[in-house]
Amino acid sequence: MKTIQMPISQTVAVGGKKERKEVGQVAVTVPTLEDILPFVTSKATGEEDGLPVYESEEANFIQAALLAYVKVNARNKVEISGDSVKIKDGLTIPTSWAEFTAEPTGRGGSAALALAREAKETFAKWASTLGKSDAAVATMVTLFSNRAALELQSASTKEKMTAYIVAFAESLDEATLEKLQKPIDNVMAAAAAVKDANDF
Repeated sequence: MKTIQMPISQTVAVGGKKERKEVGQVAVTVPTLEDILPFVTSKATGEEDGLPVYESEEANFIQAALLAYVKVNARNKVEISGDSVKIKDGLTIPTSWAEFTAEPTGRGGSAALALAREAKETFAKWASTLGKSDAAVATMVTLFSNRAALELQSASTKEKMTAYIVAFAESLDEATLEKLQKPIDNVMAAAAAVKDANDF
C-alpha cells in the first residue's frame, strides 16, 4: 500500500470575506493494484441490490469502492428537470471499460471539463437569483467560465467578481462546495492575477 498526503480545507474569514483555505494535511493509505490482485478471484456467495457479495471482505471492499465511483460518475452527469431526472446534454453514463477509462480520474481531461461545466451551470443558477439584469448575469457567467478573459479585467471588475464568487461559495452546502472547490479556486486565482491590457 502507498501513503499520500491529503489536503484539508475549511471556510475561513480573510479580510472580512470568507474563502476556502488549506489548514493542513493528513496521511491516508491507498491500496495499489498489487494489493488488490490477491482478492479479485474471490468467489461470489450471493447477491445484494443486483451486485455480487463475495466470500472475502477485501473483495467486498473493492466492489463497494467501484460502486461508489460509478455512482459519483453518474450523479455528476444528471440533472433534475421538473419531476424527473435526465442526463446532461452532451454527456453519457459509461457502460463499458472503454467508456470508463476514456474519462481520466486525475487532472485534466473530460472529467475536469465536466466538473468545470457543472460549476458554471451552478454559478449561473445562483447568479440568476441576485436580481441583476440579464446582461449583468451574462457577464458574470462569462467571466466565471473564461478565466483568460477574467485575468484581463480591471481591478474593480476583478474585485466585484471575487465578491460574487465568495458569496456563491458561501451559498453552497458543504458537499457541493467540496466537489466544486477546484474550479472555484481556479476562477479565484484568475481574479487575483495581475494582468492588464491598458497598452492594447
